[in-house]
Amino acid sequence: MSKFDQITYLGEIQRKSIHIVSMLIPIIYFFIDTKTALLILFPMTIITILIDISLYYSETVRNIAYPILGGMLRPHERERTSLVLNGASWVMIAACITIAVFPKPLAIIGYSIVILSDIAAALIGRKYGTIPFMDKSLQGSAAFFVVALIVSAIWTWIFEFSLLFYGISVFGSLIATVAEASTTRLKLDDNLAVPISYAGITWLLSILCSISLY
Repeated sequence: MSKFDQITYLGEIQRKSIHIVSMLIPIIYFFIDTKTALLILFPMTIITILIDISLYYSETVRNIAYPILGGMLRPHERERTSLVLNGASWVMIAACITIAVFPKPLAIIGYSIVILSDIAAALIGRKYGTIPFMDKSLQGSAAFFVVALIVSAIWTWIFEFSLLFYGISVFGSLIATVAEASTTRLKLDDNLAVPISYAGITWLLSILCSISLY
């Protein structure tokens, strides 16, 4: 268990219950264009980063925020020995990057995976994780991968993509699972590593297989 996981199980559940609200991002993005999505997300991302900066520099802000959010913050988010972005900021940054860089379907699928698979990995891994796997547990990573397969299947059906694309998406999900399990040693936030690794490898293989994503 890495230091990044050292909050109570109840705190983990509370954290993920807020995390799941982020699924509104790929759902809404499905119905709007990329420019509109970024015009909405960019200011929200700036606000979340400014909140983190305020938490670092202002004791008053910490005194207000910590009694409300303290149980959901990981130790490295609370220590404030240096300026650290919390999970919410990384979620927003990841959304902006994936939407700006990758084809719309891959941004939507990758972002859905990081939200839903991360929830499954955290809750299953914390409750049942006994076998180490890289920086996480085998049980948690297995839960991550299974949910990623389900998410990929649902979006593949919605976008009316081929079975070949789903096969590529399965491989992308595997890469994302490994990325999520190795974020501590790589010093990366999983909210950023997962959608980028998924979308990057899936996009590359889709190009090689002449699959249109637009």
